[in-house]
Amino acid sequence: MNIHEFSLFSELYTCYYQVIARILHEAAHHPLTRRQMEKLARQYGYDESVLSIVPRLIEGEWPFFQPDDLVSDTYVSVLKRSPFPQSLTNLQKSWLKALMSDSRFWLFFTDSQLKELTEALSDVAPLYRTADFFLFDQYGDPDPFPSVMYREHLLLLLHAICEQRFLSISYLSQKGKILNHTWLPCRLEYGQRDGKFRLYSMTFGKTGRKRIDVLNVARILSIKNTDRIYPAGVDIERFFDRTLCEKPLVLEITTERNALERTMLHFSCYQKKVERLKKRGIYRCTIYYDKRWETELLIQVLSFGPVVKVLEPKSFLEQIQKRVQNQSLLQQTTEGSFL
Repeated sequence: MNIHEFSLFSELYTCYYQVIARILHEAAHHPLTRRQMEKLARQYGYDESVLSIVPRLIEGEWPFFQPDDLVSDTYVSVLKRSPFPQSLTNLQKSWLKALMSDSRFWLFFTDSQLKELTEALSDVAPLYRTADFFLFDQYGDPDPFPSVMYREHLLLLLHAICEQRFLSISYLSQKGKILNHTWLPCRLEYGQRDGKFRLYSMTFGKTGRKRIDVLNVARILSIKNTDRIYPAGVDIERFFDRTLCEKPLVLEITTERNALERTMLHFSCYQKKVERLKKRGIYRCTIYYDKRWETELLIQVLSFGPVVKVLEPKSFLEQIQKRVQNQSLLQQTTEGSFL
């Protein structure tokens, strides 16, 4: 294998590595069929991982497997031992130390976990510093991530989501009214453009009718645990389906500059379907999105440049064209002012 294909530190031991390691670990016990590899890829990765990983293993582009001489349509590992365990490299430790400088990182860990991690990386220099980056095309009023209260609220919400526990929440609405209500937290979502966490929570009317409310975590004034546990599974996707656009966004994605991997990571929060086209190196991605987040999705698509092509719907394509034209006019005006 060409090691340069996996030279980026951010890819080492992450999704693709973990998926392949799991497949190789299973292959250490018995030969695998293609269908078994695809099942493992979906289990430990994403649906699109099957499209990117399994063909490369089967076709020998990543030469970890060879055809089984005894059984047709099965493959055996070329490794003599299982790839586990895996330890962190110095580069990974340096990357983790850099992540710890991001106030959002601290939101998902307890004090004891952070203390343990800080001590383990005490002698490691960060790979980069937050001040090294300038973020553009984003709102200037993100959530107060360093706030102690904000962090406590987020941890309570995360535990409640896992336990399916109702919470008594005091909330400041956009109209300045204080709402005191009992909600069932279902999902947390982060908006990269506005820098805010949104809580999707379920509430029940007097008739038992269910409704999904969207709360800005920064507007939560207080949270109290309750003894109520929702007994059934929360099928929140069914509620989201009601808010999706009638016409999904259809993209054509090339494999240049790891475009498929990058787009799948970037669009991981959306419902989507990915298929490999007959033309080598081209994929079709269908994204089902909420109309409220169309502008954010539009900016995300534009950020990928020529490796992503919008096919449908026509209204989305027209918005793309309009933004590109406006940017071109702005650039011409800027250049002319210096002449």
